Amino acid sequence: MSHGFALTPNAEGNALAVTGAISYENAAQALRESPQTGVANQSVDVDLSALADADSATLAVLIAWAAQARTRGARLNYRHAPQALANLARLCEVDSLLGLEAA
Repeated sequence: MSHGFALTPNAEGNALAVTGAISYENAAQALRESPQTGVANQSVDVDLSALADADSATLAVLIAWAAQARTRGARLNYRHAPQALANLARLCEVDSLLGLEAA
């Protein structure tokens, strides 16, 4: 059973943090709640250090979020990725596509 996830801005408002789990159970919800980047050429850091239980559904959502940001002319920088997620991304050969920075 999924514990859900939250996507919240940091205190300065210049980065986002993902907490909880993005799983098969809530991937559709996560896709609907894609990080919003309002300005073209904007780069937004997304802190993944509190992301729990990352799996292929998590990876798929992060890829979709990055693609949505690119269509708006922005970029998401995934920071502090859990090692399991970084390993999965490397295995699937999408680590460079996402620009994952491991914790």
